[in-house]
Amino acid sequence: LGPPCRPTFCPPPAALTSAAAMAHAGISEEMAKMPGFKRGVPLKNNHRGATLENSDYLTSKENVQPVELDALKRVFKWLDTKKDEKLCWQEISDALVKLGHKTPREQIELWIWEVDDDLDNMVGWDEFLTMYQRCISDTTGMEPRNLFNLAQFLMYDKEQAGQISVEQTLQIIFVRHGRGELDDEIREIFGDKQKADDGQELKISFSQFLYKANERLTKMRWTKKEVSKAPRK
Repeated sequence: LGPPCRPTFCPPPAALTSAAAMAHAGISEEMAKMPGFKRGVPLKNNHRGATLENSDYLTSKENVQPVELDALKRVFKWLDTKKDEKLCWQEISDALVKLGHKTPREQIELWIWEVDDDLDNMVGWDEFLTMYQRCISDTTGMEPRNLFNLAQFLMYDKEQAGQISVEQTLQIIFVRHGRGELDDEIREIFGDKQKADDGQELKISFSQFLYKANERLTKMRWTKKEVSKAPRK
């Protein structure tokens, strides 16, 4: 037998690999061909991705909508100032400085290590996409989210102005979560107060966005912990 698949995706049996079966599962032909979706790494090397406990859920939830994919490509291109199709720590650092969130090199190198499947100390497009797929699917807080938080903020901040408003987040939140969860998602990012004191639309910086994201992550992990403690019937 060959090595086990990376827990975020295990190829289905041959009988289930038809276009009809994938369509039934909500997986488009284009999505199935994405490098990130098909990535497979032996479990022994999987010391930075999702755990086995999280794998079943992620396998069926990794679809990225076209609007998200376009935004993610735009962000990667903007970060890739050297135009070598790789993100190094310096490029990420420069982006963080522009956002007013200077971060030590050792922390950024940790962000890279968390998603660096080929261990070249940089983040390629495939790894960037895979990172995004895992994090949008994860409701447990198990997935590393440092680089994801930066990518998500920049997806909202199309003009790289260093601030985002509710209006700028609406399109991506809507295609990801639908109308039913739109208000809750906006509240998670901006809080209950979505207008500034002067009545203008509230804008938040990356540092403020990150604070709220980390608050949410803590809540997710505690929820997971409490569920795991619950006695089984």
